[in-house]
Amino acid sequence: MAIRFQLQSKIPGLEMDLDTVDVLFDYSDNKKSDSPKAYETLLLDVINGDQTLFMRADQVETTWRIIMPILDYLEKNIDPDFPNYSVDTWGPEKAEALIAKDGFNWFNLPDKI
Repeated sequence: MAIRFQLQSKIPGLEMDLDTVDVLFDYSDNKKSDSPKAYETLLLDVINGDQTLFMRADQVETTWRIIMPILDYLEKNIDPDFPNYSVDTWGPEKAEALIAKDGFNWFNLPDKI
């Protein structure tokens, strides 16, 4: 598991010059012991009777009561211009156009730093 991003940092000195800095935190490089796999923590909570990570039945029912009208509405009122995009892409082309009008563009982090 890792977190990775880029930010702009001021270059030391009197001038206001910025440079891109890559930031990477890879948990697997820093762990001191093996972390639990997949559902091990959740199953241990079940065995110990710890319900902290679980919702009560009334919470689940209330959530569905709130969300279902929204989902039903969206299903019946599909906007043909809604910028849906495939899950294996970086997003709709309209996102590129949105920031391009101000002279900006999205950029992707490289696979390896």
